[in-house]
Amino acid sequence: MGGGAYYPSSDYRGSVPDQAPDQASPGAPPRAARPAPTLLVFGLRPERLLDSEQRIDAFLEPPTQEQWPIVMEALASGLEGGGHVVTIAPQWLEDEVQMRLDMARSMLDTARVAVHRTALPPLAATVLASLASACGPHLPSAGLLASLLEDLEAELHVFTWLGSVASLSNPSPSIGQHITSLMPGSAFGVSSWPEPSVHPIKRGEPSVPLPPIERPSRLVVAPRTGDGAWITETVNRALGGLEVRTVEPTLHGPKWWGTQKLVEGVVYPVDVTELAHDLMTGLEPWACRWCSELIARSPCPFCGHRGRPGRRRQAQGSQVPPSA
Repeated sequence: MGGGAYYPSSDYRGSVPDQAPDQASPGAPPRAARPAPTLLVFGLRPERLLDSEQRIDAFLEPPTQEQWPIVMEALASGLEGGGHVVTIAPQWLEDEVQMRLDMARSMLDTARVAVHRTALPPLAATVLASLASACGPHLPSAGLLASLLEDLEAELHVFTWLGSVASLSNPSPSIGQHITSLMPGSAFGVSSWPEPSVHPIKRGEPSVPLPPIERPSRLVVAPRTGDGAWITETVNRALGGLEVRTVEPTLHGPKWWGTQKLVEGVVYPVDVTELAHDLMTGLEPWACRWCSELIARSPCPFCGHRGRPGRRRQAQGSQVPPSA
């Protein structure tokens, strides 16, 4: 595969039937009679993780300067197919990606392309694309989807097995962990909860902080070289025994984690209809004063206009007791 190759074929709509009206979850927002926004990702390989993903186009590698006419074609195709395009470009890619996307938007003279720069590691960013694509049809507008991408990021829990932390920078290991990393047979676990941290792995133990799993969830694992069972068995057992899906190693995993000895894992919610409803609860969307898109954060993720920031209002009256 050549660098910057464009793959517009990750469209799962053909094999995923639309949900019948009488199957909608109680209290969930009705499915809008509009096409779901197209997702366009850079540096990521889309995966089928939720079985309800819509159209996800991908550049597996950042396009070169000569290939940016293809980016414009991809954006134009996405706009034609979904009305809006939401792009996900990891922060660990060159800043030229953002600059050239802005240039492409300007040349297309459109305010229907949003660019989200995510700080998530490779597998988690891939999961974000799947989750965003699956949630799109359950939100009232593409603007709300783009506004809620950071909220979707917060729903993900990262677990990674590393055979070395000598070149790891995020999260930063301690000096002692650097030294231990030089010893044969050393292994480390990274957990994103409650904040990213590195921990030496003790045999047979999770050895990392574990989040409470409060939604129906699944565990995806991308093993490269290492102890995948630490995630799929030891950690997963402590999480309650989630369904596991295995995908190919991520393209940029070694660059992000600083080693080829790694196994990436991510826990993600699968109840997308309820998740979309919960994210909308208490949200006060407004129409952008410039492009009229329904959004919930400022600046507008599509046109960049700065307006009233979104506010989450406190529920009035008695609190709803947690479900049993």
